[in-house]
Amino acid sequence: MIIAVFNPKGGVGKTTTAVTTAAVLAQQGHSVLLVDLEADLNASISVGAPSQNGHVSIAELLLHQKRPEDAVRSVDGINHLRLITGSRLLANMDTALRNVRQPDRRLADVLRPHAPQFDYIVIDSPAGYSLVSLSVPLVAQHLIVPVRAEYLSLESLARFLGWYRDRREGRRATADIAGILLTMVDYRRQATREIVEIIRAHNRRGVFKTEIPQDQRVPEAPSHGLPLVEYTRSRASSAYEAFTAELLKRVHARR
Repeated sequence: MIIAVFNPKGGVGKTTTAVTTAAVLAQQGHSVLLVDLEADLNASISVGAPSQNGHVSIAELLLHQKRPEDAVRSVDGINHLRLITGSRLLANMDTALRNVRQPDRRLADVLRPHAPQFDYIVIDSPAGYSLVSLSVPLVAQHLIVPVRAEYLSLESLARFLGWYRDRREGRRATADIAGILLTMVDYRRQATREIVEIIRAHNRRGVFKTEIPQDQRVPEAPSHGLPLVEYTRSRASSAYEAFTAELLKRVHARR
């Protein structure tokens, strides 16, 4: 099963959600491949495996310079978790693939051969509307849409849902939206409570029941090269465990 954490808006918790969900699944004994599609390699850094010179990244695969199996690497200390690292070359991928036929299908060509080898492939999608980002809904089966509980994210969510509906109708996206995940929730703020109520009221069945609370341990974990659930027990790590259980129940019910 291929699951992507996807939202063109930045700063909503995509990398934390992708890395932590992948780690929780691996802790449960599932074989998991984490795919970093960011030019700044945040997911790779977050599991202690930044790209190194000479190591094959997702960029070389998209350019058909290397074989997919050459890019899969283990993650130290986390059984069952494998990684394809990001690359700074991703920043120029739109230009590099400009003369390629159906460039938005390249990611699917790269990842789908891996699907039988893993229980789950988890994709950390980049922000924005680059070619790489727009390729994600053509390879993933399910999208997790993280949304920060704040006003600007609320506005962006409404635009995103309309945009994605149009892409699905135009057959430029095939993944279904598994659900909207509220992140960095802080109920001490009145504005947060109001935004959460609005999002839930307008997306009654689309929002996950689990919410990820604001937690100071979340930004600490990447500096140690560890997913949150490997770094510490905290409110957010417990929430991600609950979220992963809810996610699996939801996506398997749709099969």
